[in-house]
Amino acid sequence: MAPSAASTRAPEVPEVAMESLYQEVQQSIASHWLFFFVAWMLVELLSMRRLASLPLVATLVVLMSRDGLGQFDEFAAKYAPRLRFDQTEGSGDRCFPESAEDYYNARASDDWDRRCNMDYESVASGSIPTYWHAAVCGYHLHIAYWSFYGYNHDCDCCSGERDAWFESLVIKIRDYTLDERLHEVRFSQKNGWYTRITGNYEILEETHPIAYVGKASHGFYHDDGGTGTCCYYQDYRNPDDVDQHMDTWLNLVELDNSSAWMTDSSTDIWNGISSPLFRNDWDLCALNGCTGSNLAVCGTSGCHKSDTDDDPF
Repeated sequence: MAPSAASTRAPEVPEVAMESLYQEVQQSIASHWLFFFVAWMLVELLSMRRLASLPLVATLVVLMSRDGLGQFDEFAAKYAPRLRFDQTEGSGDRCFPESAEDYYNARASDDWDRRCNMDYESVASGSIPTYWHAAVCGYHLHIAYWSFYGYNHDCDCCSGERDAWFESLVIKIRDYTLDERLHEVRFSQKNGWYTRITGNYEILEETHPIAYVGKASHGFYHDDGGTGTCCYYQDYRNPDDVDQHMDTWLNLVELDNSSAWMTDSSTDIWNGISSPLFRNDWDLCALNGCTGSNLAVCGTSGCHKSDTDDDPF
């Protein structure tokens, strides 16, 4: 007896499961264009409910995202910056980066004592995390790296002091799926930022941009210098022969909503500022090249040293 049409029809795929698989396929498409055709076929098959085995589809999607495909971890490590600190960082309440999670947990436990990491070995050895997230913007990959500081010292005799500070550096990898190359680097400081292009910032081992860290306000700059005032470019950042630095690729933590501090939108714990996921510059495809004056003024003047104007990054 010939089997009935009902007995040969593939089973219905639950809507929730289909939606989950759609999301996985879309992530694979966004991450690596070489697998676009395979992903497109899977989407079509799912939409027509022609696949009898849902586990088979899930397996194919997982295989597509293995070995670095569909993941940005390798890019994040390959292009992570080296941070260079002022020779006096680690003394006189001038702090190195620390764990945002540890800071958050202490505050959540009602511990409001000042936290200032003075231990250079903790950053040199990779014990302190640098946080990152990435976004595909057209043909390019943008990756943001975030450092957290428990305390910013006065930038002069009596102003600039605060608890809790996040600072970021953003890189652009042009044509990351075809002919990847590091190009623009966006340096952030004092609620502003500016962009430098290849050849106009220092680089280590061909892929790691170097950022100089202001010793009081902890902004990121493409060069050393500073006169020790609160003016925009004048925070001291003089490594000298001490050469205190942090190779951020030794400890990278993705901002993936996996910890309580990442998902908490409140600002009280951070002394009035938002954590990275809730900031206006979280959308890496909506960034611009610089902010502030084109002139060398004391106030925000990121565009003065920017190789690009305030057009999209």
